[in-house]
Amino acid sequence: MNVFLLVPILLPLLAGGLLPLLVSADNRRKREIYVASVVIANSLFVLLSTSLGDLELRALNLGSAISFYIKMDDLARVFLVLASFIWILVTFYSFEYIKSVGKETRFFSFFLMTYGVIMGACLSGNFFTLYLFYEAMTLLTYPLVAHSGTSAAIRAGNKYLLYSFVGAGLTLVCFAFIANFGITTDFIPGGVLDLAAVSGNEGQLLVVFLLAFMGFGCKAYIWPLFEWAPLSYPESPAPAAALFSGIVSKVAVLAIIRVAFYIFGVDFLSGSWVQTVLICVSLLTVFVGSMLAYKEKLFTRRLAYSSVSQLSYILFGIVLFNSVAFLGAMLHVLFHAIIKVTLFLSAGAVIYKTQKTYVYELRGIGKSMPITMWCFTIAAVSLVGVPPTVGFISKWFLAMGGIGSSYPILGLVGAGVLLISALLTGGYLITIFAAAFFPGSGFDYQKLEKAEANKLMAVPLITLASLCLLLGMFPGAIMGFIDRISVLLF
Repeated sequence: MNVFLLVPILLPLLAGGLLPLLVSADNRRKREIYVASVVIANSLFVLLSTSLGDLELRALNLGSAISFYIKMDDLARVFLVLASFIWILVTFYSFEYIKSVGKETRFFSFFLMTYGVIMGACLSGNFFTLYLFYEAMTLLTYPLVAHSGTSAAIRAGNKYLLYSFVGAGLTLVCFAFIANFGITTDFIPGGVLDLAAVSGNEGQLLVVFLLAFMGFGCKAYIWPLFEWAPLSYPESPAPAAALFSGIVSKVAVLAIIRVAFYIFGVDFLSGSWVQTVLICVSLLTVFVGSMLAYKEKLFTRRLAYSSVSQLSYILFGIVLFNSVAFLGAMLHVLFHAIIKVTLFLSAGAVIYKTQKTYVYELRGIGKSMPITMWCFTIAAVSLVGVPPTVGFISKWFLAMGGIGSSYPILGLVGAGVLLISALLTGGYLITIFAAAFFPGSGFDYQKLEKAEANKLMAVPLITLASLCLLLGMFPGAIMGFIDRISVLLF
């Protein structure tokens, strides 16, 4: 039964690798059936595996610190279900969108293999396995960034690789230290540090945690390691950009949670200088990302800078190391994924249908693409945090976690920064849909042509936008599940 855990990893990995061999490049219909079948089947396997209890599988024991170990627990369940749900919607959206980009077989091949390694990262039961899948994710997502093959896309992809390899080096240092100072490298709630070995070396290990946080934080856009994101997103196909912001960045968050709460532990980190530093860095990233998004004129780059800001809401909630902030952080993991995938797919639909890429070109677009822009509007309002949308729920708990933290002044400053960021978010998103639906009296409506996205693109958008409202009004079940995780950590 434990071998069953391998299916969600191996099915998309093998299917993606075999796609170019099994389906000819010119047979679009067969390719779409193949890809859809794999993604749906894998998502069903994920749902089944999450219901079978806390299964685990260990193999390839090469030493006390190096073994392949996958395990199902409640934290893994959250990220597995989120990634699988988003992957289904993005898959069907991609069938239409990727026609305009070309090289469809290559795109879907890496698209499927990325799905597989993300499942592996979510299921990782120790540091070595997480590192293995995390770096595989870097290599398999590079072709998605550089997919168009233009010089700008190649440069963006190379920048992504450079930053990712720097992050990999930092996390590898952490792995070496944990192998020496930990009882095990398995992920255990509360941490695995050997207190006898740690005694007298606390300062070194705090530096090591800082390096690991920044290393994994590279894909979570932490300052100053976020430069690759605003370069990469405009060059990536819209489905890839959506997955980077919605899912790949959340795998980075998962890695940080595993290292903070399952390797080092709250008791070791809470009240330390590294907690203070990371709270400040997270808040700085929130503010800087919001300001850069507010100033940016390129549509998708504005959304990329927005992701820089919003991911650090989550990181801020994590490093406060209290249960209320953790609840807010986990809720924002889920809700930001839904919101940002909606925004990027909406932007992709606009660009696909109109070739308009700058914010100032979007005046009146709500008249020609009303469904797309209404979905964008609901997601934008959610990101601002207007009740009763999902963004209000997660940001409320993040602010309350800051105010009630063991750092009263810094916590209040954090709540204030979140409020300022919300106002800036309103400034750079509300202006888009306001101009889209209310272009002004001087606007020439005669030039507008109906350009709504077709069903393959519209249905995922409507589904995601609906969730922005429904989960905001009925978050109880999700909050209860996150509380089950929180009880083990605090």
